[in-house]
Amino acid sequence: MEALLRELGFSAVPVNGRQSLSDLADPVSLCLIDLRENGEALRIARAVRSQHPHAVVIGVADPARPYAAAEAIRAGVFDVLPRPAIASDLRALIANAREQASLAAASPAPRAVESPVYGLVGNSPAMRPVMDLVQRAASGRCGILICGERGSGREMIARAIHTHGPSTAPFVQVDCSAPVPEEVELELFGVMIKRPGGVAPERRSLERIRRGSRLHDAVGGVLFLENVSELSARAQARLVRVMRDREVFIEEARHRISMDVRVIASADASLGAALEEGRLRPDLHERLSLIRIDLPSLRQRREDIPMLATHFLKDICQANGKPIKTLTRPALTLLSALPWRGNVPELKGMLERLILLVPQGLIRLEDVLMHTQLDGSVSTVRADMTLRQARARFETEYIGAVLQHQHGRIADAAKVLGVQRTNLYRKMRRLNLMRPRGGA
Repeated sequence: MEALLRELGFSAVPVNGRQSLSDLADPVSLCLIDLRENGEALRIARAVRSQHPHAVVIGVADPARPYAAAEAIRAGVFDVLPRPAIASDLRALIANAREQASLAAASPAPRAVESPVYGLVGNSPAMRPVMDLVQRAASGRCGILICGERGSGREMIARAIHTHGPSTAPFVQVDCSAPVPEEVELELFGVMIKRPGGVAPERRSLERIRRGSRLHDAVGGVLFLENVSELSARAQARLVRVMRDREVFIEEARHRISMDVRVIASADASLGAALEEGRLRPDLHERLSLIRIDLPSLRQRREDIPMLATHFLKDICQANGKPIKTLTRPALTLLSALPWRGNVPELKGMLERLILLVPQGLIRLEDVLMHTQLDGSVSTVRADMTLRQARARFETEYIGAVLQHQHGRIADAAKVLGVQRTNLYRKMRRLNLMRPRGGA
């Protein structure tokens, strides 16, 4: 085996497991480990991955011990050769490892936009109109309505608008979907106004608030109302009066003050139903939606997912005091193909899982498949599978996800996968994969 490694261009150095790996002066690019003593071998594998994060670690195991191979893969071993190792298998495995290393080198470095425009990451066609609206609307004081799915970044857009305004202006946030509507009203105004018999107030009287209320705290800045359609009818009527009069009466001081507050609100897809059913007042909607910003979901801006993923990966690693990890290009391609029904929070949660559960510094396609869901179903890879079975499952799920992402276009899918169209057709027949319908 040493002679074969030298023939392949490696400088082979035999090391006893009990020796200190720090004795190796040069960086290690490839490490073959005997998995006969599995506990000691896995300790060595983890030590190599820690001291030489770019090294490819290959195990050699008895075919009768599939669990040893599965444990080694989880410890960061790239692949496992059956004993006795055959020269052709070793050559093929080293070629695969080199291809993986080249993919990792070609994948985007874990950099996010160092100075994101208004704090927003992404430059997809779906996000450019949003960026333009943020830029043009930020300098005004009129109401803004931000519509989009939960997790699509509505609060981030509101903060970007606020950031572009006066630097000392406050940003005050209220979630209108709290379970007790009266508590939201009290938080917003600081005082409850109950008029017996539903008698409407005089048209020219001012709305009453208290110091320390969220409205009072927002004077001179932005009041951001999350899920505004969940606000109670009485609180909506009071808010309309505040926005109409631009003045309020301070309850404890017995005097009026000017209400220089910009109200930005957010809502999801149920906004239209809330208007039709009378849960959202038309006059409040009119005042809030002088400028409306419709946010695309994460699956509608897939071009931004690689940049977002590397941005979040770096932030999460730094926040947890861990070394920066890298996603390979195939892993980024798979992330871009997932449905992301939970939008950005789901992506961040996935990356947090990968940082904790993947021991090596390079997060590969197999790691993403092992710890995620495809099209809403849990990945069917199991720890008791042989390596051949697991790799076949990886290949099936990955090619299927890319085909789905490319709407069944074989030429585009082949380009993403880095194979010839004829080879992709052959793989699809071998894996019994059906071609998705266009637009599916």
